[in-house]
Amino acid sequence: MARGWGRSEEDLAADKEQARDGRGGAAGGEKDRKARDLAKRRGLELSLARVEDLLSKTENPDRRRALETARAELTERLQEMRPPS
Repeated sequence: MARGWGRSEEDLAADKEQARDGRGGAAGGEKDRKARDLAKRRGLELSLARVEDLLSKTENPDRRRALETARAELTERLQEMRPPS
């Protein structure tokens, strides 16, 4: 039988991480939420930049329509998010 990480060792690491996350309380939860929101906003902004770059290079009309649809959806999703604080 191969030797290596046992299931119990992986579970211990996960349990420690969960316990550490649980100590943050309400203030930690708010901080985590803001960090997730900021990361999501940044991801949407990067996706939008990529779509706009592809639009500037694409000549195929079908591909352009698909990219324009994606751009509209990303723009809408960004507008729905709260502004970064």
